Amino acid sequence: MAEIPKPDFSQLAKNAGVPLDKSQWKAVLKQEADKQGSIIANDSKYSPFWRLMEALVITPTLWIIQTLLIGYVLPNMFVATATGQWLNLWAWQFDLTRKPASKTKGKVLFHRVAERGPMIIIPAGTWVQTEIINNTVYRVKVLADTPLLENETVVAVDVQAENAGDAYNLGGGYYRYLSKPITGVHNVGNTDDWIVEAGANEETDDDLRLRIRNQFTSVAKWHIDAAYRAILTKRAGINDDNVYFLHDAPRGAGTANAYILLDTGEPSSQMLLDLNTCVMTEGKHGHGDDMAVMAMPNQSVDVTCRLFFKRELIEEKRQQLAQQVELLIQSAFRENTDFSVTKTAPNTRFSFSRLAQEIHDKFDGIDSLEFENRDIITEMWVPRINTLKVVPDEAA
Repeated sequence: MAEIPKPDFSQLAKNAGVPLDKSQWKAVLKQEADKQGSIIANDSKYSPFWRLMEALVITPTLWIIQTLLIGYVLPNMFVATATGQWLNLWAWQFDLTRKPASKTKGKVLFHRVAERGPMIIIPAGTWVQTEIINNTVYRVKVLADTPLLENETVVAVDVQAENAGDAYNLGGGYYRYLSKPITGVHNVGNTDDWIVEAGANEETDDDLRLRIRNQFTSVAKWHIDAAYRAILTKRAGINDDNVYFLHDAPRGAGTANAYILLDTGEPSSQMLLDLNTCVMTEGKHGHGDDMAVMAMPNQSVDVTCRLFFKRELIEEKRQQLAQQVELLIQSAFRENTDFSVTKTAPNTRFSFSRLAQEIHDKFDGIDSLEFENRDIITEMWVPRINTLKVVPDEAA
């Protein structure tokens, strides 16, 4: 997607010859007064007449132009710059609505203590939580009483996030602590592909702009990217720029693949089945089209980062800082959304030097850091962390 333009409406108004300050408007009014044969000769800043004109005419006019016209009306006349309710009105014109916030739904595995044993009921309302991540503990709740049948060792339990938002779409292994123990249950955990329905924040203005723009080219409803992107983003609650297409007839003429990428975590088989059913079985594909929806392929990488702290930093702070750096690196590799950081993506170069700079910008206590990795150049796949080592300087 092309970058969203950010025009300078003040400059555009200036280029059009619209006066933008008091002196310019005073000159305009003086010209008009002279044309009408005005005999007022005192045009100094202390002139009672011009002070009256400034209060009654010039100041309100400048408010109308600078605040109302340039600051409000002009930006909201265009999809690229409209915001809030004005952008909602633009969306309505194209049969779109802003996507509301939603809660993550998925499956968490509950493991039995012993290989064999009687049936165990996993009670509805049981909370499974993470460690503290950037001062926040994330929790998911068991939706219904679920039996771990006699002599079965593991059961997949339906869960839902405590709150709405994409921050709960965490990677595999994050949800691993029970808020209260359950007799007979040894441990719990979410796998990499645990997400059935991805949680989302309320759709931002920028994301809604991209969907409105996409709608211009999706009206034909044939085998074009825009049409399928509109269907999938509406159904799955994912962002417009997280759908990628392979057009090279992977299964013969008339076939294409749509790869789904989540900001965190990976889509489950159930989520992909729902999307494929939506496109192919429910008749939302073009005549003769064969569209397969898949998870974006992954390649595992080992990441090692060596940290060199500032000398005045005490040991406790060093340990805390190392943990925060680890979480930020995981965020870059789409395992959490707790840091604003450049994320891995298909068909790009992932720069470790940029990642190092972002770590420096975020944390003050680091004197230097080194990655043992070279840049990752991706194709139609994203790198995922296989092992991550954040090595403090004492062990370096």
